[in-house]
Amino acid sequence: MKTKKISIYDIARKLGVSTSTVSRALQDNPAISVEMRDRIRKTAEEMGYKPNVFAVNLQRGSTRTIGVVVPMVSRNFFSVAIDGIEEAASQRGYDVMIYQSRNDPEREVRILNSFLHGKVDGVIASLASGAGDYTHYRALSRYGMPLVLFDRYAPGLDAGTVLLDDYKGAFDTVEHLIGQGYRRIYHYAGSQRVSIWKNRRTGYEDALRRHGIEPLSDWIAEGATTEEGGYKAMERLFAAGETLPEAVFFAGDYAALGAYRSLREHGLRVPDDMALAGFANEPFCELITPSFTSVEQFGYRMGSAAAQMLLDKLDGGPYMDIVIPPKLIVRESSQRKRTE
Repeated sequence: MKTKKISIYDIARKLGVSTSTVSRALQDNPAISVEMRDRIRKTAEEMGYKPNVFAVNLQRGSTRTIGVVVPMVSRNFFSVAIDGIEEAASQRGYDVMIYQSRNDPEREVRILNSFLHGKVDGVIASLASGAGDYTHYRALSRYGMPLVLFDRYAPGLDAGTVLLDDYKGAFDTVEHLIGQGYRRIYHYAGSQRVSIWKNRRTGYEDALRRHGIEPLSDWIAEGATTEEGGYKAMERLFAAGETLPEAVFFAGDYAALGAYRSLREHGLRVPDDMALAGFANEPFCELITPSFTSVEQFGYRMGSAAAQMLLDKLDGGPYMDIVIPPKLIVRESSQRKRTE
């Protein structure tokens, strides 16, 4: 049988006092005499009263909770970033409330609106890829709720940012491919409405031009950075019946994995027939054969830095724009075999 939860109304009824007196006594309000405070606390303990921590925090103007919004927790980068956020928050006495937008702008709006109803003290977010209107994020600023964006951002928002230098990660990857002797290098890009994929495409194009190679429009395809997206993109290349690229730089590792599956089905080998390189350094990159060249994003460091900035902001500190250098990890999928 479920035990009835004791409320301040039960305590007030037993002692013959008002609920406001009980509430103030439990909050150690000096307007209530020491004798009455002790009496109320003792009765509350004897009755097994447990305060509603969320309600108490709201009365104090703080929930000691941070709201976190990510596109998806299934991607290793975001799960590692959340780990960094939680650890940094815990060290400073905060809890974390995690939501997935699933890259759905309408879902993201609902999440942000719920935060504005007093659920959290501040927000850490990585923007949904389908979003174009960020009014719901601007509302946080109007209501005085701090916001820190990580990985993905939008210009013009009143927020701190913790970002990877995606441009450099892409530039370094393409320079590596050129250094291996590849010239006909294609790029599979994510939606150009999203900062990270736009910056990666720019890095790709600038690296080619730095080495005297003009990127052609038909060398660049745009789509979902999923395994299925990469698979379909490679299948379209085969269906076109044109000369295949020597190498492909993918905006995400899962897309590279899909392309790899397509190549195997067509009897081609990586990197002998085509080199592949991705971005994010997903765990599978070093487990498959051949292992995948990719760019490390330092998710834990990014998440930890975002949490520290938000908590500092809640304590009166400033917003900052932090840019984390990427690290290109060269593996078998992009290394051309040398003949003696």
